[in-house]
Amino acid sequence: MTREGDLPQTAVLLLAFGGPRSVDEVGPFMERLMGKKPSSTQIEGLKQRYQAIGGASPLPETSMRQARALAGALKRKGTPLPVFVGMRYGRPLIAETLEEIRKEEISRIILISLSPYRSTYSSEGYYAEVKQTVAVWNEDMKLVQADDWHAHPGLCAAWAARINDTIEKMGQGKEKIPVVFTAHSLPKDVAASAPYQGQLEETIEGIIKITGPLRWHLAFQSRGRGGGEWLGPEPEKVLEDLMKVGFQKALICPIGFLADHLETFYDLDIALKSWADKKGIKIIRIPCLNDAPELIEVLVHLVEKALERQ
Repeated sequence: MTREGDLPQTAVLLLAFGGPRSVDEVGPFMERLMGKKPSSTQIEGLKQRYQAIGGASPLPETSMRQARALAGALKRKGTPLPVFVGMRYGRPLIAETLEEIRKEEISRIILISLSPYRSTYSSEGYYAEVKQTVAVWNEDMKLVQADDWHAHPGLCAAWAARINDTIEKMGQGKEKIPVVFTAHSLPKDVAASAPYQGQLEETIEGIIKITGPLRWHLAFQSRGRGGGEWLGPEPEKVLEDLMKVGFQKALICPIGFLADHLETFYDLDIALKSWADKKGIKIIRIPCLNDAPELIEVLVHLVEKALERQ
């Protein structure tokens, strides 16, 4: 284990998608996300969805809590490192956080994506933006990218425990409660050149090694509103198929997201639940891991592994 006296000037940078911290930030957030100025109709539509969950995205604050918890855990282990957060589409932006790190005389940054499934829309895109930003600096900055961790035993165990606990509280056996794992959909042409779907399936395999056999399905939610083909099936299609064979309840497990945000609080808890209620199928959603101690321990392990690469 690397100790304080052995550390170079190292920082940890957690990379996240980001989200608007108020309805006033919805327009700029959408412009960064779309790469062009959104229409007033598009802005108003997204504002209404955020207002339905409290008026802002909880993701920025959750990411900050994760950073504070990770810094505290590292300090307790004798490896005190500063932990920063940079977001691709929300504040603080990745470039803004990198400038903050640069002022601290840091010479090495450990990069950890809070979207552990790789695609250009998620972790690969985050890492690429960091490298592009640092590349123009006239100084030596070492970037250490964390190992892939979508199937980390600690991550799988955290999800497995929540699945087992929820099914037990429902008072029915696993054979009677199908589990619908969800993740954000991607355009098929993007997914074709990324390990995204395969990594999700590896996470599920890791979960099932702990829970034992499950009747499970993988669904892709929150698809974009543009054209083209997107990954499927959507959760509604999976639930419809389950109803056809007699299931009246289902467990929704959003493994594609570490933190609750619009895609869980609105797309699942409001939109999907409303649809399911009308169809007559009861769904129960497992909360995301957010800043749970089990997740923080996984992040600590990723940092420790990165520190071994001297």
